[in-house]
Amino acid sequence: MRDNLTQFANEIGISFELEVVNFDSLDQSSYSLPIFRANDNETVAVNFPIWSTSNQPAALPNLLRFVKQLSPKIMVSLDRGCDRSDLPFPQHILQALQSYINLLESLDAVNVTSDAVNKIERFLLQPKIESTVLGRLRAPEKMPLWKTLFASAGFTPVPFSNFTETQAECVVKRTPARGFHVEKRQESLVLCWQRRELISASAWRC
Repeated sequence: MRDNLTQFANEIGISFELEVVNFDSLDQSSYSLPIFRANDNETVAVNFPIWSTSNQPAALPNLLRFVKQLSPKIMVSLDRGCDRSDLPFPQHILQALQSYINLLESLDAVNVTSDAVNKIERFLLQPKIESTVLGRLRAPEKMPLWKTLFASAGFTPVPFSNFTETQAECVVKRTPARGFHVEKRQESLVLCWQRRELISASAWRC
């Protein structure tokens, strides 16, 4: 990811640095600012995958306050549809499993090797499923939907431009496999396979 973003920034003439923050390493009682701060001539953009809090769903409000302290120009959030702590425990787990099933079946459509699929199952899906179950056991009570928590923390959704939507469609068309497409749903762009949602992206400002 770092290399791809750096290359893209170089192509359009933008100075770019990527700082990866492990939420689990932060002080969860205060979520004090990390060691990096933006200079006056710099702009902060945050990539916030919703699943990054799957093992600590109750920490999401504090994490959003932490992000807000960074004064980001934009925050992009990614959602795979599996982090539904707003649902009762059984439905939450079933929703997570279904999202992972959709992912695996979509991989079959692009002829991913069995070795690659095994690695994805072992190093991505298995840890994520374990994280989802453990996180819900730590916080069994239902929580508001993450979008509601974003709004409560002072973040406002920003619609994607037509240019951004066109870019997303062009990237998907480069995939030789059929069945993949991009849908615009309210303020989100959703990557689907055979009409099943794989991942969605939304942009937010504070």
